[in-house]
Amino acid sequence: MVRLPVGDFTLNQYGPYVGCTDGADEYIMRMYDWCAEYNITILLDVHTMKGSQNGFDNSGQAMDVVWDGEFNFTHWDIQTAKWISNYDAVTGETGNINYVNIRWGLKVAKDFLIKYGSHSAFGGFQPVNEPWWNTPLPVLKDFYRAVRKMV
Repeated sequence: MVRLPVGDFTLNQYGPYVGCTDGADEYIMRMYDWCAEYNITILLDVHTMKGSQNGFDNSGQAMDVVWDGEFNFTHWDIQTAKWISNYDAVTGETGNINYVNIRWGLKVAKDFLIKYGSHSAFGGFQPVNEPWWNTPLPVLKDFYRAVRKMV
């Protein structure tokens, strides 16, 4: 099995990603075909999520980056991710749940599963990569359960 990381913007582009993944779906399908030819399966990994699922650069969008004024920046110490909710690092409280972004994530999952889920090389699906440790767990579990039904 190989892990294939893809952006949530791959099939349905938005914001700054418009044009970044033109033609990507064709290459993803080639990857599926190549893997099928050699009896390899693919774990399709949605590596980014609108609003950032963990606030770090590995989510496709580093949130609340602080520049030192010259050459360096920090973001690892700043706890911000806005995919499922807004989290206040000062109070430790989770803000309102962002159902618009959750519905976006479900649409992304559905679209990927429709496009690639019936391919013979489809081996697994990771609907969101490395969700943030401050993500409200009941909401995240509901998201995973909804995607599981789609699979």
